[in-house]
Amino acid sequence: MNSLKNCLEVDILMTVELVEVEPKRYVLKILGLPCPYPVLYTVKTLDKIQHGEILEVVFDNQPSCETIREAVVRRGSQVLNLERLEEALWKITIKK
Repeated sequence: MNSLKNCLEVDILMTVELVEVEPKRYVLKILGLPCPYPVLYTVKTLDKIQHGEILEVVFDNQPSCETIREAVVRRGSQVLNLERLEEALWKITIKK
């Protein structure tokens, strides 16, 4: 029974972290969270930064590629780049 229990245990790593990497440039990591959380955290962060600042959002939820882009454009910010970093990791660069 103990081996079955070990097979069923799943380590879930969820991370939401915002770091100012240089003046007027931030990196927001959103890992292990499904939609709509990546969009919600992105929008909330954009509300807090100043016009002209850059936000790079790193996330591992593929559907968020489109939903983040749509939400950013609707709010008047600009998507500068969307790139796949790894098989299940993306980065979207936004200028507010």
